[in-house]
Amino acid sequence: MKKLFVRTATGIVYVAVIVLAMTLHPYAFLALFMFVAGLSLHEFHTLIRHNNGTEASARHPEKSFSRWLEIAGGIYLFAASFFYASGKISEIIYAPYLLFLIFILIAGLYHKKENPVNRWAMTFFSQFYCAGLFSMLNFVVFDPTNKTYHPYYGLFIFIFIWLNDTGAYLVGTTFGKRRMFPRVSPLKSWEGFAGGLVIAWMAALTLAYFYPVVSWYHWIAFATIIVLFGTWGDLVESLIKRTYGVKDSGTLLPGHGGILDRFDSMMLATPVIWLYLRFFIQN
Repeated sequence: MKKLFVRTATGIVYVAVIVLAMTLHPYAFLALFMFVAGLSLHEFHTLIRHNNGTEASARHPEKSFSRWLEIAGGIYLFAASFFYASGKISEIIYAPYLLFLIFILIAGLYHKKENPVNRWAMTFFSQFYCAGLFSMLNFVVFDPTNKTYHPYYGLFIFIFIWLNDTGAYLVGTTFGKRRMFPRVSPLKSWEGFAGGLVIAWMAALTLAYFYPVVSWYHWIAFATIIVLFGTWGDLVESLIKRTYGVKDSGTLLPGHGGILDRFDSMMLATPVIWLYLRFFIQN
C-alpha cells in the first residue's frame, strides 16, 4: 500500500511539473528539459558502470572530467536546438557542439590504457540517445514557419504515452498471456499492447472532436505512432538495462525508477512524430 501511495504521489508530481513547465513559458520548458537531458546522461554513465565488473566499469569512473564534459555537451545540444528551432539564432549555434565531438575523437588518441574505439562508441551513443533524442522535442514545440512556441503537440506526446502506459498496465496485468519480447522485457504482453493502443485511439478520437483543425485520421496516426515507437523506446531502454544488469536506470523518481525509465518512450516517439508533423500536418 505504501509503495502504491509513493508511486502515485510521484506520478502526480511528475505529470504536474511537465505540464506546468511546458505551458507556463518557453524558458520554463527549456530549463526543465536541459535539466532532464543532463540527468539522463548522468544516469546513463552511472548505469554502464554496472557492467558486472567488466571493462566498461573501469572506463567510466563515477566522477571524472570526461563524464561531466559529456553531460555539459548534451545540455548544450538541447539549448542550441531550442534557440535554433525558435529562430533566435542560425545553425552556427551548433558549431561549439561540433567542436566538442571533434575534441572527443582527438582526446581518444591520448587514452593509452583504454580501448578508444569502445569509448568513442559509448560517448557518441550516449550523446545521440540521451541528448539528441531529447533535443528533437524542440522541433515539435516550435512552429517551423513562424517559429512561435506551441507546446501542445509536445504535450500530446506525453499524454498519449501516459494513457498507453495506463492501458497497457491494466489490460496486461489482467489478461496478459502472450509475451511480446520475453528476451528483453518478460512482463510486456500483446494483450497489454492492444489495451494501450485502444485507449490511445479513444483519446485520439476525443481530441479530434474538440480540436477539429487536425483531422481525425491524423490524430489516430499520431496515437499509433506514439504507442508503437513508445513501446520500442521502452524495449530499447530495457535492453540497455538488461545488458548492464540493472533493474532501474536510477532512483530519482520513487516508485518509478530514474529519468530514462520515465522518458524512454518519449525519446523514441518524438523524432518520428516530428517527421509526421512536417510531412503531413505542418507542410
